Amino acid sequence: MLNVTAELFFGVENSLFFRRFGEKGTTLLDIGCGNGTYLACIGEHYPDMRLTGVEIEEEMCRKAQDKQKRNLTFVHGSYEQLTGTGSYDTILARLVVPHIPDRSGFVKWLYEHTSEQSTVIVIDFDDERYRDNDELPLFSSLYKKARQSLKRKGTFLELPDALLVEFRHAGFVHLGTEWYSVRTDRRDLKQVCREYMLLATEYLLDTPITAEREKELDRWLDNDDSFLEIPMFGIVFGRSSGVL
Repeated sequence: MLNVTAELFFGVENSLFFRRFGEKGTTLLDIGCGNGTYLACIGEHYPDMRLTGVEIEEEMCRKAQDKQKRNLTFVHGSYEQLTGTGSYDTILARLVVPHIPDRSGFVKWLYEHTSEQSTVIVIDFDDERYRDNDELPLFSSLYKKARQSLKRKGTFLELPDALLVEFRHAGFVHLGTEWYSVRTDRRDLKQVCREYMLLATEYLLDTPITAEREKELDRWLDNDDSFLEIPMFGIVFGRSSGVL
């Protein structure tokens, strides 16, 4: 699943968020880096950066550590366990914030590990713009239920709005928000997306996919008029009034 999301999204996200990278010695921390595929893509495009990924799941981190090279380091553990008080030029939190139980503590930690010149980039799915796909009723229902379970209780704010409030309260400045989508209207993109939906289904249900669900994905793939639009957002924060 992590390989697929990197394949689907890195190109557009690179142009939106990472175009300023490349200065020699620039540091980036990827929180919840998973198997390291996405951070490895950044490393390939910006070989002069010093990149660190931290991942709490041991098996996942071992897969990431297989990708280690000169400018790419992976650490097993939680972000709170990172040693040292130095700051990072950029901290990336991609598809991870809804899974962090203590978000106020997380944002405070980010502030303590950034400088006036640093940026924090938060990237996630945009649930508010997501629309059910009539050709994928089983998957759409499963996806919405899974995302709903990640919403914080006691708040009516959608995730992007909640992040603006939480980061501003901690002392960050909002430098910009990008709203974008990946539209799977080509056969190759549809095949990648089908693989993601199959793996996501098995992961969420913790069981091999049923014949009924797999047939739904196959019918969607074989229909030349069908596509899936995946809405995303990315918010950039800083501690100064600079502009990305």
